[in-house]
Amino acid sequence: MHSVRQLCLQLRVELAWLWLTTRATPPKLVFNMSALWVILAAIATWIIFITFIRATLVPWLANAPTRDPVAGLMWRIVRVYAAVLHRVRYHGLPELRNLVDAGPMLVVSNHTGSVDPLLIQAGCRFHIRWLMASEMIVPWLDFVWRRQQPIPVDRDGRDTTAARQAIRTLESGGTVGIFPEGRIVQPPRQIRPFHSGVGLIVARARVPVLLVWISGTPDTNELYRSLVTPSHARVEYLELIDFKDERDPQVITERLRRRLSEVSGWPINNEPQPKPPAEPISQLST
Repeated sequence: MHSVRQLCLQLRVELAWLWLTTRATPPKLVFNMSALWVILAAIATWIIFITFIRATLVPWLANAPTRDPVAGLMWRIVRVYAAVLHRVRYHGLPELRNLVDAGPMLVVSNHTGSVDPLLIQAGCRFHIRWLMASEMIVPWLDFVWRRQQPIPVDRDGRDTTAARQAIRTLESGGTVGIFPEGRIVQPPRQIRPFHSGVGLIVARARVPVLLVWISGTPDTNELYRSLVTPSHARVEYLELIDFKDERDPQVITERLRRRLSEVSGWPINNEPQPKPPAEPISQLST
């Protein structure tokens, strides 16, 4: 009994001492403890925020061309730009266009303006590596080119590197885009001669062709005006054509050209365009 009383007395003394020391805690120490809790709460909030972003936003952005979140963000910005400024309407093959990994194929389209590749890509989740004139790949847009990976084309007609790179991309399962008329068609709404290199790439890589018809874009061949002039564009993904049993590049080229003329209703004009660029992919032998 005596020991119990001693224990209770000791406990009361310790509680009293604890109360006194707590009351005697310097204000600076109390302030520091409060600041520490604020910092810990901020860190916890940041961790929760980052976890939420990685679990929701990043996968949403990655559900786009190249499966890269940054490229996905750029793609979605282009989609908004296409919808707002060019009021673009998309038609045809929705199931194919919604695939992130569509497999190897060559996208072939008429060429109405500098905005064409942006509008065509905005309608597809799969990534298209466009053949692009080397002088258009300016250094100050390197952050874009690193993600879009365009295939530079030398206009002097002596370098077949672009065609070989396009074939390697197709053989490795990628998608390549090309405007076989070689340049923006002026006057518009007609089908000019196709470079035979398009048929050559198809014959060598043995991949299907996604034929595209674009219309309603700004009627200009100037880069800046094409990008900033409002329009009512229309992009039609016409059909996926299989040429695996055809080995003649010229036959493939002419079939694509005539099919595009039939669907669009635009006349075929066999006259070469004024000052046409040299054809860098026509010298690659089969």
